Amino acid sequence: MLGNKTLASTLLVSMLALTGLVSVNVQAADINLVATQDGAPLNIKKELFDTPAAKEFLATGKNPYIGNEDAIKAGKKKFNLYSCNACHGGHGEGAIAPGLTGNIMKYAKNLTNKGMFETIWHGTNGGMGAKGLGLMVPEDPSEGLKPDDLLKVIAWIRSNSKITGNE
Repeated sequence: MLGNKTLASTLLVSMLALTGLVSVNVQAADINLVATQDGAPLNIKKELFDTPAAKEFLATGKNPYIGNEDAIKAGKKKFNLYSCNACHGGHGEGAIAPGLTGNIMKYAKNLTNKGMFETIWHGTNGGMGAKGLGLMVPEDPSEGLKPDDLLKVIAWIRSNSKITGNE
């Protein structure tokens, strides 16, 4: 009998929510970001995801900047500004560091935009330091890439590849 009352209450609240008579707080499930080094959770402040694109990425793991020419240009500029080209090559093809554009990656997770975000944000065990805001230069929390900038860098990398990372 108690089960029937619970079911009836749930149905009533659902119907009222659909009609807009009551609001139901339903939080979208955010992706779980983890460090490439050890799989530990990355605790990035949600406030840093301060653009519609960054918020969409946090909710879905998909990079909305893929194919966006303005974002790609901005991402290329940041890629060069942060000297990523010195190790990964001028088009992300690889130099002294692994290539970022093929269908085989040193870290398989980098085939997805979520995985590449995690790797760039927090760095690797193989020598690449963290590029995320506040991590790149720990004594200066204003240094490093914000999530939105990092998504643009990833969009530029993907523009040199047949992989979009959103597959």
